[in-house]
Amino acid sequence: MKRFILVGFQLFAVAAGFLCLTVGCTTEGGTGTTPTRTYIVPVTSEPDPLDGTRWELVAFESEARTPAIPEQPRLFIAFNRGELSLQGGCNVVSGHYRIEDNRITITFVEATQVDCSDSMPGINEIEDAFSNAMPTFESYMIDGDQLRIRYADGELLFRRISD
Repeated sequence: MKRFILVGFQLFAVAAGFLCLTVGCTTEGGTGTTPTRTYIVPVTSEPDPLDGTRWELVAFESEARTPAIPEQPRLFIAFNRGELSLQGGCNVVSGHYRIEDNRITITFVEATQVDCSDSMPGINEIEDAFSNAMPTFESYMIDGDQLRIRYADGELLFRRISD
């Protein structure tokens, strides 16, 4: 029994030591350094024809259902150094992307969850549909001032916006 308790204590000590190394523990009663935050850094693509571009959502075609795009607010997708975000509506939907040939892969997705159905009818439906489509992005095509993104259930059509 003593051996079991000793082994258990040793495992606990090793785990606590590892935790302290990764989050920054001190033995000074909490007056030591602040733990270092961990940031998710996107892997960027070279070359990346989408980097620094901004596009207005024009059409959202889905095999299951096609959500209506509201006239106001206008919805934009922006690409910047491996990060993309849908902006202009009630919530912000964002993620990290990587370009390989004509394929686009999303590696991280997050969205705020504010209900704006009273002040902006239809906006939550389109934001939710976009958020659900992002992880299934498959390919993209730029044709002049149009961007088409194919995803598992349909296609998104955007028009280039000059900043």
